[in-house]
Amino acid sequence: MVELGYDFRSDFWHQGYATEAALAVRDFAFDVLGLPGLISLIRVGNLASKRVAEKVGMKLADDFTRYETRYWRYAIQRP
Repeated sequence: MVELGYDFRSDFWHQGYATEAALAVRDFAFDVLGLPGLISLIRVGNLASKRVAEKVGMKLADDFTRYETRYWRYAIQRP
């Protein structure tokens, strides 16, 4: 599975850039590359990143702990 990640400087938060970029990457991954699915690994509690994942159609698949840090794994399959 390929990971879709997004990271912006804090002075660019809350302007819609992460959602716009994630939508473009999702569409490119499915429509051009033909990838079967995407995941996003989000630290538990990062509600802004959780909202971006949900806006691009991802659903919570599971959660896990790695190196003592808890993560949500969001996933989407190609339609």
